[in-house]
This record gives sequence, structure tokens and C-alpha cells, in this order.
Amino acid sequence: MSELKEKAIKAAEKFLERRGYEVIESNWKSEGGNSLDLVAREDDTVVFVDVYARHGFDKGMPEEGNEGSRERREIAAAAWLSEHADDEGYVDMPVRFDSIAMMLLSENRALLKHHINCLGCGLTAGQAD
Repeated sequence: MSELKEKAIKAAEKFLERRGYEVIESNWKSEGGNSLDLVAREDDTVVFVDVYARHGFDKGMPEEGNEGSRERREIAAAAWLSEHADDEGYVDMPVRFDSIAMMLLSENRALLKHHINCLGCGLTAGQAD
């Protein structure tokens, strides 16, 4: 993993914690090769967060995945949930997929965009009729 990605994940973790999220995992990897940047909890929801980062502002915010990204993220989330199936705190909880895009402006300054429920259609899992 690149140094930029590692710093971005740490910054995203601090960002979420300041907003009341409980970060459960950082840089999680399964035996099958699935990975998640961050797994957090907001109230009664498990939140799977992908982090994207780019140096400088001349190219704008980094791209936040593509169509293959949805399936990859869902498979990784299912692997994480399967690994934590015995943890009572995560049974029957809704899940959500967020993205954090980060544009590094200087060594200590970045512009962040937090996309909440970026794979949803205005609904959080468990809300559909």
C-alpha cells in the first residue's frame, strides 16, 4: 500500500471519529484477498468506507471507483460480516457503503468529500419495502 493511501486512511479515520463514528477496523484484509479501507459504526449501522486520495488540486478530486467497484465492495463487506458473524453487536444491523475522497493540498491540509450511502438509491439497507 502506498504511503499516500496509508495517510489518507488515517486521516479519514480521524475525520469519522470526530463526527461520532466508531471505527471498528482499518486496512482489513481477508484470507481470500478481500480488503476494506475502513469499517465503522454509526448508531445502529455498519459502514464500509472506501478512501481515495490524490496529491494536488490541478486534477480535482480523485475518482471514486467504477462499476466493478460495487461488486468488489459488496463481496468484501460480506466477507467481513461472515468473519464477524459471532459478534452479537453486528447481527441484524443495516449496512451502508460510504466513500471519502481526499485531495491533499499541502502536508497538513486536505479537502475531503464524504459521500454517505454512495451505493444506495436514497435508502439504507433494511429500509426497502
